Amino acid sequence: MTRVVRNLAPGDVSSALELSIAANWNQTPEDWYRILQLAPGGCRCIDDAGKVIATTTLLPYGTGLGWIGMVLTSNEHRRQGLGRKLIEDAIASAEEQGIRTLKLDATDEGRPLYESFGFAVEQPIERWGRNGEEIHSTKGNCRDPHGLSGELCSLDAEAFGASRKVLLELLSNAGVCDAKSEGYVLSRPGRTARYLGPCVASSETAAMHLIAAHVEANASESGWYWDLLPVNRAAARCAESLGFTRRRILWRMSRGAGIDKNDAMVYAIAGFELG
Repeated sequence: MTRVVRNLAPGDVSSALELSIAANWNQTPEDWYRILQLAPGGCRCIDDAGKVIATTTLLPYGTGLGWIGMVLTSNEHRRQGLGRKLIEDAIASAEEQGIRTLKLDATDEGRPLYESFGFAVEQPIERWGRNGEEIHSTKGNCRDPHGLSGELCSLDAEAFGASRKVLLELLSNAGVCDAKSEGYVLSRPGRTARYLGPCVASSETAAMHLIAAHVEANASESGWYWDLLPVNRAAARCAESLGFTRRRILWRMSRGAGIDKNDAMVYAIAGFELG
């Protein structure tokens, strides 16, 4: 048995996608390529005689925060310590880079593994969904062809706790961005449903106006996913008023120093693998 931990390469995306599809995740090939573009050295895998059987990603947001995601193992290779090996690898890489805090979004199944590495639950995170509908309108009213302004990127950094300007630029190019001075909302295609997020806004009213117009303008036959922090009760109110229902609960976990952030402005996260 020849197993090697190595960097994930663009040529491995099809194999990595097989793992995320087997887990019934929503990621597309473009999602995998985007993470590779953002953090080529942070995308790691276990190669078994030329076949990718497990993956993980570490996306640094400067040295203040690193986000672990895409922790996947093929069904036939589970319970062999592969996920543990890759988490050890990600933590070691973060320490080499001087990253002070690590975060991730964990399922109930994965939570004990992360707790064994010193991750602690910060708060629950919820996935909400809405079924698809007939598509007639595909154009919105407040598109910004130039992407997010510097002011909105600063607002996002205040809410999230770290600058993620490059990620927001890539997501804007890959999907649709609606922006006003009070906030922004993005969405992008997913494998099984259109993904709403991230969304950051200075008030519930601003968020509701942005999201309602965005969802109406981008009606999806395959439906929607919207991941939010229930500590922001206004986000859940917005989701419920737009016909979304709660589908599942995960756990946002952290390891290391605390980060100044403002969850009251976070109306949708960027993705479990992105924060």
